[in-house]
Amino acid sequence: MNEKLLEKANQIIKSCDNACFGIIDENEYPTVSAITLVKPENVTELYFATGLAGNKVKRLKNNNKSCICIYSGTDDALYNITLVGTAEILTDQETKSKYWLDWFAHVYEGGITDPNYCVVKFTTKRVSLYIDHEDAEFTL
Repeated sequence: MNEKLLEKANQIIKSCDNACFGIIDENEYPTVSAITLVKPENVTELYFATGLAGNKVKRLKNNNKSCICIYSGTDDALYNITLVGTAEILTDQETKSKYWLDWFAHVYEGGITDPNYCVVKFTTKRVSLYIDHEDAEFTL
């Protein structure tokens, strides 16, 4: 494992809001959607909100293998952080409160206790990095 590159990835993730989330659909095809990360700290675990009635939850209940990709293709910030792992649907109020963002009220009319609001916990198993023209791949 390249500790220096991993630390760079962790620093990038801490300032990241948006990512791509890939899952397998009911026909065994990959699907990707944009997500907003909530309070990201490192490559080990990432969290985001979604609705219990949506396709993501339905598909994750069928197959929780998933991936997250965070990238920038600008000259000032050229990186690709791809994380492969598993996702878990969390519905307990403590977790929902911890990861609530004020702007979620526009999506979840019932607020922080909205029964459709849930949190997805992504746990990384494999990391693939390309940062500052350096690459590394390893398992956690």
